[in-house]
Amino acid sequence: MPSFKLTYFNGRGRGENARLMFAAAGVPYEDNRIEFKDWPQMKASTPLGSMPILEVDGKQKLVESKAINRYMAREFGFYGKDNMESTRIDIVTEIIDDIWLKLVDAMFENDEAKKEEQLNKIFTETAPKKLEFLEQFLGENDEGKSYFVGKSITFADIDFIHAMSYYLLPGKNDNGLDKYPKLKALLQRASANEKIAAWIAERPVTPF
Repeated sequence: MPSFKLTYFNGRGRGENARLMFAAAGVPYEDNRIEFKDWPQMKASTPLGSMPILEVDGKQKLVESKAINRYMAREFGFYGKDNMESTRIDIVTEIIDDIWLKLVDAMFENDEAKKEEQLNKIFTETAPKKLEFLEQFLGENDEGKSYFVGKSITFADIDFIHAMSYYLLPGKNDNGLDKYPKLKALLQRASANEKIAAWIAERPVTPF
């Protein structure tokens, strides 16, 4: 097994899917967390002036979060058994990304009125149509009683766990999955995975 070092901000963001996969796979790695105040002075030394960065065996430096996530999903067996399963995983993660990116934009909006407007649009317009599709999509696999693809956790389910930690905002959208019982049950089922649950319980508490 290669050695791994993940470099990202001290937050969940674009680095948390990788951390969740490390946890789910039970693979040790160096979790190199960068504070925002230290980022400007190290930015120029990174390959693209961005993070996350995944170093493999101290040699390969992988960049771009989506590429890193898919590399890890393939490496750890979270990317399906064949091309069709991998493609179905991609469909789920691309849809989830559409929601998540808008949530992140709203989170970093400084104007509180604009932030509330953006969040309201996500909760009432953007997300419902996509979640309705995912509810139906999930139902196509074992009547929605298992996972998005196959009989075990894949990157699709891990990405869903991550995105829902943003979407189900306490006090604002706690019940955001109530209209989607299959998705709600999936979130509970996947989050109860022993290794994933342990990581969520022990990971640093951060604002994003």
